[in-house]
Amino acid sequence: MVKQKFSLKQNIRINQKININIINAIKILQMSVREVGEFTRKEIDKNPFLLAPNPLHQTNDFSIIENQSKNLNIKEWLYQQSSFISINIINERLIESYIENLDNFGFCKITPKDAAVLTNTSEDLANTILIKLKLLDPIGIFSSNLEEHLTAQLKKRHLFNSKYKIILDNLNHLASSNLNKLSKLCKVDINEIKLMIKNIKTLRPRPLDGLEEEKIERLIPDIIVKIHKNKINLKLFSEDSYKVILNEKYIKEIKIKLLKLPNDETKNYIKQCIVHGKSLQNNLNRRNKTLILVANKILNIQKDFFFKGEESILPLTHKNISEKVSMHESTISRAVKNKHIKYNNKTLPLNYFFNSKIINLSNNTNTSSASIKNKIKNLIDSEKNINNIYSDQKITEILNKAEINISRRTVAKYRESLKIPNSVKRSKNL
Repeated sequence: MVKQKFSLKQNIRINQKININIINAIKILQMSVREVGEFTRKEIDKNPFLLAPNPLHQTNDFSIIENQSKNLNIKEWLYQQSSFISINIINERLIESYIENLDNFGFCKITPKDAAVLTNTSEDLANTILIKLKLLDPIGIFSSNLEEHLTAQLKKRHLFNSKYKIILDNLNHLASSNLNKLSKLCKVDINEIKLMIKNIKTLRPRPLDGLEEEKIERLIPDIIVKIHKNKINLKLFSEDSYKVILNEKYIKEIKIKLLKLPNDETKNYIKQCIVHGKSLQNNLNRRNKTLILVANKILNIQKDFFFKGEESILPLTHKNISEKVSMHESTISRAVKNKHIKYNNKTLPLNYFFNSKIINLSNNTNTSSASIKNKIKNLIDSEKNINNIYSDQKITEILNKAEINISRRTVAKYRESLKIPNSVKRSKNL
């Protein structure tokens, strides 16, 4: 007799198809304003039933921005690059005084002493800000004269040395082609002088020369922030970049003609275009509402940043926001990805307002990592005033005395993230 054996085997299959519309909605949500603008233009070109909100959008409204006058373009670009320097109102005033006093060639027409008087601040701080501004693009911007601008370019190419300095200090001999005099001053032969002059002649004589040929990578903000009576107001940078319009009149005409069309393939194509157009319209509207809702919640939590500066940024995570707006954490992550806000002359990533927390031992409260970075930065900025360099260990001790629980390793990590060299390298420049 044959014995039969029975056994149970688990066999679980999950057949879950993600709606293509949901996939498209996710893609659109995480696009930047520039990407959304380009995406909608392509969709309008492909779909006969879609229209741009206005002719300006159809012809590419970003081209209007890019074709602004050269000086306005450069100034706004410099304000964007300097956003992370302007961490408080004093720094903002100094940055504005320098940018607004650039000449048409990119040379700075005021000294740190002038800037300090204009902004009612110290000359040391004005000098510190100017040094940082000189690190921005293009090379040599904010130079006070031709010699300084040429020096910056030579340093960028790792060519600058004491011989080049002698030539730049004697540009009158270079202009008159007095090679023998330069050869004697530099203590090199004529051939080496010729090679050095050849290198100098490849440099740009003015910081803004040639920028028309170069592409200036300017950030287009997704959201414009304005403060009115201590209230934060948000609006999308370009409403039209988030919209498409269905040509209802044309759709009605086509639907009538559909009844007489024998070709099923044509009918299906037309129906798909209409359905896709409506879906795109809904997804863009949903993105609009989600972005404003999430940004509004983030910026209201970080409201003190706009009034007191970076040290007032609170600890904040994607999870905190997801709980407050009743959305999934991944939705928050996509909503803030590649998004920027513009406030006055600052352009900042929305992710800038998310920070980890560090315990303040005095009152058991949380301090944001951004606030700690700012304290570290302020300590290092003060070194010139006291003629002393703080090591990472010393900074750690100062913060610990202020009852901020932080390790030396974390201080070093934050310092490096601020692109500040270590104490040994800083001491050489003191």
